Amino acid sequence: MKITSIIVAVVCVGAGGIIAGMLLAPDKGSKIRNKMARKGKLYKDYLIDNIYDYADSVSHPFEDMEDQTIRLSKKAINKAEKIKSKALQ
Repeated sequence: MKITSIIVAVVCVGAGGIIAGMLLAPDKGSKIRNKMARKGKLYKDYLIDNIYDYADSVSHPFEDMEDQTIRLSKKAINKAEKIKSKALQ
């Protein structure tokens, strides 16, 4: 499942919950708004954490590739220097 579909589903479910809560709410409007603000912050923090986790999971393979490239280039440079020193002898 793509992360975008998860985000869309969470937003839709959240919006539906807010609408249902407002229609069936037993509390005063100010209490409901405060509860909604707290829940909104929780959802925002949850989404931000998931976005950061997704970004880390995407960037991690590229970091590994970079490390491999550096290691292989150093190996190639050492090999070229050995061949050069043999040729000069």
